[in-house]
Amino acid sequence: MKIEKWVVAEHHEGVPDVERVYHKVTEDLDTELGDGQMLFKTLYVSVDPYLQGITLDTPIGDHMGADSVMEVLESGPNAPFRPGDLVQGFGGWRSHLVSDGTPALWQTGTFPMVFPAFRKLNPDDYDERLPLSTALGVLGGPGMTAWGTLNKFMTVKPGDTVLISGASGALGSLLGQLVRRAGGRAIGSTSSPAKAAYLRELGFDAVIDYQQGDDLDTVGEALRSVAPDGIDKYFDCLGGAITDAAFSMLNVDSQVAVCWQWATQVGNDYTGPRLLPYIMFPRTTIRGIFSLEWFTEQNWAALHEDLGGMIRRGEVDYIQTVRHGFDDIPAAYGSLYVDRAVNRGKVLVALD
Repeated sequence: MKIEKWVVAEHHEGVPDVERVYHKVTEDLDTELGDGQMLFKTLYVSVDPYLQGITLDTPIGDHMGADSVMEVLESGPNAPFRPGDLVQGFGGWRSHLVSDGTPALWQTGTFPMVFPAFRKLNPDDYDERLPLSTALGVLGGPGMTAWGTLNKFMTVKPGDTVLISGASGALGSLLGQLVRRAGGRAIGSTSSPAKAAYLRELGFDAVIDYQQGDDLDTVGEALRSVAPDGIDKYFDCLGGAITDAAFSMLNVDSQVAVCWQWATQVGNDYTGPRLLPYIMFPRTTIRGIFSLEWFTEQNWAALHEDLGGMIRRGEVDYIQTVRHGFDDIPAAYGSLYVDRAVNRGKVLVALD
């Protein structure tokens, strides 16, 4: 059968030029299924900032890897899923694919990782309030990252001041609400007045404007004005000057969750002060956050019950930007970088 896929045509450092980097290919897919294999149709694909790292480590000509929601069209002998089943996994930017759904070692990356096994989705978990697309957002990787951080690592206590850099995305906007529910004071950074207003609507106690490239003194002054008593918890999605400033304000027994580093991965910013003294004196605990480690059936069930329950009861809100059409995938991804004032929450593409 004829299928379409987006392949990596060029490696481009910094802000990705999606028209140069990605190339659409139409090809014949062999649908004769072997033992354990299935034919999948892609329904939704995820676009996320971390895909810049995936792109740079993808061999030229290979398909672009990404999280997706798929439907099983056909199943071979001993396949784990049956036709009609809905699954989530790293199917990539492909209209259709043949796979056995088993874990796949990502061998070309700087830090080896494993794309987890495809998992079956229960249609009963989704409805008008939480549609199937949220399996890539608030009930997917971003939701697991926020929920997992607060349940597996970061202990937010009433009165804690919690800074979230890059707070208007799917992850930060959710995390800030959960911090507030735990009694913490949520401070977010974002890059536009519209996004700042959105975070205040969600209940953030304070928001600062931060643009990649802002100098350390300016950022430090802005942070001190909203956190005069220092920072107890820091969830870092950006790195760069805001992280340099935040580390100088960490309180005793503080915790730092490092989720991503926009400044280095996109901005090519590798300079800054030596941070170890700021870790030593306040006895700070720092942990890298890599939510794939929490992708277990037990954790997914807990996420749906706990976080899904909060959303259905109206205690926590979320937003997602859904684009449409296979041809729009690279542009949707590029919008994370060039239309940052427009996007709010999770960005994904429905393959109508």
